[in-house]
Amino acid sequence: MRPFRVSNFYLHFLCATQILLNVKDSIAFVTLNRPRALNSLNLGMVHRLLSINQEFSQPGSKVACVVVRGSGGKAFCAGGDVKEVVMRARDGAWSYGSAFFRAEYVNNATIAQLPVPYIAVIDGIVMGGGVGVSYHGSFRVATERTVLAMPESGIGLFPDIGASYFLHRLPGYLGRYMGLTGQRLTGAEVKDAGFATHFIPSSRLLDLEGGILELGSSAADPTKVDSLLRSLEQPPASGSGRSALLEWKLPLINAHFGLGSVGQVMTSLQAAVDTADSGSGSGSESEAARAFLRDTLTAMRRGSPLSHAVTWEMLRRSAAGHLTLQQCLQMEFWLARRFVAGEADFLEGVRALLIDKDNKPRWRYSNVKEVPGVVVQRLFEPLPDEPPLFSGFMAATATGAHISRM
Repeated sequence: MRPFRVSNFYLHFLCATQILLNVKDSIAFVTLNRPRALNSLNLGMVHRLLSINQEFSQPGSKVACVVVRGSGGKAFCAGGDVKEVVMRARDGAWSYGSAFFRAEYVNNATIAQLPVPYIAVIDGIVMGGGVGVSYHGSFRVATERTVLAMPESGIGLFPDIGASYFLHRLPGYLGRYMGLTGQRLTGAEVKDAGFATHFIPSSRLLDLEGGILELGSSAADPTKVDSLLRSLEQPPASGSGRSALLEWKLPLINAHFGLGSVGQVMTSLQAAVDTADSGSGSGSESEAARAFLRDTLTAMRRGSPLSHAVTWEMLRRSAAGHLTLQQCLQMEFWLARRFVAGEADFLEGVRALLIDKDNKPRWRYSNVKEVPGVVVQRLFEPLPDEPPLFSGFMAATATGAHISRM
């Protein structure tokens, strides 16, 4: 297989229109500009973002702060353009997907290592790859319009873009819930979950940009940026100052997703839903809680059992081994390349949900208990024909031996 190469003309054309860069008084404004596709990322956009962030990482860069936003008013970024990846793979050019994930993951790591504040304004829809170009930065600003999800298992993929690094660091067992169900967080829930660092009304986003410009070169000081963002914050509308996530959803999530396997989670959810439907549950349990459990179970049933098994194992390896972000991204790249090459449910999931849109994916296994452990383990094996994502990379073991974090 010959590696996928992008022509300079192709990259220049996409970069000129789909990633806008405007530097004002040492503040770099980066705009994802593909609104008709909800600013989803294609290969040209990812290459351009990586190039920009690498430039800002250089000692001679005069940029004091980076502000990243989406155009169109509906989305920050709805993720990677997986439809393009899969259509090319189905035509035999799955190396396009390999090139896409390689550039995307290196960009995620570059954002995490930027020497200047990086502010992602995650207003509107934020999914998958959109989380990748926001979460790894210094500051993430959610608004009342923010809708965030990690929906990969529903299309036969797995939560990537460094999700194996950050999902198990979220409160309680929220990371398992997000990765296995693909369910959405909205508004202030996004901050309470840890995906956002600040919650600011969308009506004050212009004040945010104006305030950053007023800081000028002093915006290189994270404490001054944080002070500005805090001055613009507004608590959620609930009287307690906490979102529904912390008020009552997280205890339910912990009770079910804190169990020892995906199969046990499914069994526990099913039992809770059966109890609620029979009317024998506690009278104090709200209808909202019962609806939440039903929706959670339905979401689990929609996803790929193989993807669920891989997601569970991925999070286990990361937590047990104390893997760094770079190690997590390398692990995810090995997985992603195999998924793109047709070794899992990714091609079928995207076909069913995004290409043919029959919404009837034919998963390889009917439930997670049927997924052979040897199949899951094989997907995690290193790829000898692929160079590492990062120079000097040392592959982490799966035994859980301690490795220092990045």
